Parts: sequence; structure tokens; C-alpha cells
Amino acid sequence: MHPETPAHHPASSSTPTPGGGAAPYTAYSVSWNLTQRCNLECAHCYMSAFAGADTRGELTTDECRRVLDEIAQVNPNVFLILTGGEPLLRRDLWEIAAYAAEKRFTTVLGTNGVLLGDREARRMRAHGILGASISLDSTDRVKHDAFRHLPGAWDGAVRATRVLSDAGLDFSLHMSVTDWNVGEIPAMIDLAKELGAKVLNLFGRGGGGTSPTSTPRPTRGS
Repeated sequence: MHPETPAHHPASSSTPTPGGGAAPYTAYSVSWNLTQRCNLECAHCYMSAFAGADTRGELTTDECRRVLDEIAQVNPNVFLILTGGEPLLRRDLWEIAAYAAEKRFTTVLGTNGVLLGDREARRMRAHGILGASISLDSTDRVKHDAFRHLPGAWDGAVRATRVLSDAGLDFSLHMSVTDWNVGEIPAMIDLAKELGAKVLNLFGRGGGGTSPTSTPRPTRGS
């Protein structure tokens, strides 16, 4: 999963000063890959995330808190996306989110949605996570599941959007656009409206894209 934000937020800016120079760099949004572990093995994943990824390189909870302290020094009003991999696979996700809430960050999740149920939505609200970005690449569940390499991934993502809506949490949809699904964009816009998404974000894939029926082959992308 490699989301941006549920709504459009510029990543950074340098503000002109009266002398013609630029003020110190400001990060308006930070997308933080908390883990390489993921319950999916998507063909296009730039992190090559998978369930058995080595966790030894992951930051500890205390180290994550220190990172949040450093982010607050750059911008105390940052828009923070906690993602992965699949962030819901980190047991300390809620501790990290709660600390971000203490910092008064605007915090959301970037997730494939499969693991997001009613309990997770309640925990999101309890720990200051305001919404989520859900990956959905097709109106066709078979094609989406093939692209994401998990049967039931489409149903899980759509279920997550309804769970979030029922919990009063905003969400956006993220569509990875390749040659096989580019023609679905109008239908995806309709589906996003039907599900109640605040935003449908489109992410392009270089090299002509990857077929949902092809062998997984990670490629660099946004």
C-alpha cells in the first residue's frame, strides 16, 4: 500500500521571503511506511511487501515516538498517513497513532482494507485516526483480486468503506491505473460516489502497467 491523503494536500512548500529567498522547508504531509509486512502481494508494489517480510529493520515503538517528535519540529500541524505494507499488521499501531494525536497531527491510515473491521474502526476513533485511504483498482472483484493476489480482497476493501462510513470516519479510494483498468476510470468514479468516498485518487504506473493475471513483478512507482 502506498497512499497519499484522503483529500489533496501538497507534500511540501518553500515560502518566499521579502528578501527573495525561501523560508525553511515545510512538510505539509508525511506518508510513513511503518512496515514492509502485508497480507497482500500486489504485482505493482514498490516496497515488495509481503506477509513474511523481515521485521528486524522496523523501528520500535519508542523510536517511532521520536520520529513523531522530529516531525512535530518541522511542522506541528502535519497531515500524517500511517501506511506500509499494511499498517494494521503492526501491534503497536494504536500506540503510535495515539502519540500522533497527542501531537495534534491530522492522522489517517493507508490500508488495503481487508483487515479493517468494526473493532479496528472503533480503535481508529479511540486513538485519534480520522479516516483512511482504501486501495481499490477495479469495479470487477475478480480483476482486483488477481491484481492484488488475494481472493476476497475486493470484498474486503468494499466492506471496509462501509465499516468506516458506519463509524462516521471519512475515507478515500486509491486506484492504481494501468493499461488493463484505465478504461474503468469513469465506472470507478461512479463506484466511489456510490460508496461515499470523499476522494478518488488515481496513481499511474510506468512501463505500460501490469496485467492482473501476470506473474507478480514489483515495479517502481509513486
